[in-house]
Amino acid sequence: MPYVLQELPENGEPKTLGEPVHDLIVAKVIASRRAVRTNCVTIVADSATGQELARFDPTAAAPKASVTRMRADAIPAKTESDSGISIKKSG
Repeated sequence: MPYVLQELPENGEPKTLGEPVHDLIVAKVIASRRAVRTNCVTIVADSATGQELARFDPTAAAPKASVTRMRADAIPAKTESDSGISIKKSG
């Protein structure tokens, strides 16, 4: 399923950018980078339905709770088969 990238200027109609992209992840990466580079809102939409699937707004701040860090702590091994590594959430 192809996806189209559209740029939303502050005033005016949305502008379709380039050719449709056939991979959603690739379309999101391209849209994200373009939004940061051009400082314009960029969306990824399904080309068949026009449904907006992702929106990248370079002026919006990312929520602080969106990042969870994982930390591996080395602890003494209890047995030979125990690696002695535990994973803890932090932050």
